[in-house]
Amino acid sequence: MSKQTLTGFVIHRRAYRETSLLVDFFTLEQGRITVVVKGVRSNSKSSRKSLLQPLQHVQFDCVGRTNLKNLTRIDAQGPALNCEGYALYATFYLNEVLQRALPEAEPAEYLFEQYEYALQQLTNINVENKVDLEPVLRKFEFSLLINLGYLPDLSCESENNDPISKEKCYQYYPEIGLVTCPDIANNAISGSVLHKILNGEFTKETLLPAKYICRTTLPLAIGNKPIKSRELFV
Repeated sequence: MSKQTLTGFVIHRRAYRETSLLVDFFTLEQGRITVVVKGVRSNSKSSRKSLLQPLQHVQFDCVGRTNLKNLTRIDAQGPALNCEGYALYATFYLNEVLQRALPEAEPAEYLFEQYEYALQQLTNINVENKVDLEPVLRKFEFSLLINLGYLPDLSCESENNDPISKEKCYQYYPEIGLVTCPDIANNAISGSVLHKILNGEFTKETLLPAKYICRTTLPLAIGNKPIKSRELFV
């Protein structure tokens, strides 16, 4: 059997047969992969249980000839990250979106780096303030949508490819991109705000339109099923 050594984080897990787990990892080398961890549910003293948790950076070996491989070794790559309150809920959200959006075994090195960066940022967030989460979440969502090819080009108009003008307003359509509109139109976004979003400036001025763009585009990547982790923020 071929062995792979990978590094990453647990993003989802569920029971498998009588005593095992199916675990989805987001890895630096292979993107999202699913492995079988045999017997871990029946062994209350298993050291693997503490490592098969979100926020724990791990290195592991898996073997097998099919897409569903067996985990044979797992080790921590440092202490687990510490997130609490709304910051912890935000990690649940990131993991759920990744688990649903990522194809199986397709490397996404840049997105993995952005995921690690988001987790680090969330460890420093005020756990009682949801507003502080918004820039971190928007930055990651844009990275996800761009990396997977779901975000239209926001630097030009969809109809004629003219560069976005700071003096105009636009409506955003996930399937086609930006279309000029009057400034009083529903969900109109000014060109100046779009320029700031493109530059990664997620501020009080840009957060609401950035959220609208992400919320309307994410279903293309994850489907229309509600995101369960969003319920935690109510």
